[in-house]
Amino acid sequence: MNEAIPAQCPDCGATELNLARVPPTDHDRGQEWVVHATCERCDEYTQWFE
Repeated sequence: MNEAIPAQCPDCGATELNLARVPPTDHDRGQEWVVHATCERCDEYTQWFE
């Protein structure tokens, strides 16, 4: 089961999350496209989603 991408940063509560779809050639998390989420406000939150 895939984890849901949060609507806001769980660390600071900001809604300025940057979401990027990353192809398998640009990460080491398997052979599927993934989403990399980062917070633009606090720079503390970074998470990969399959």
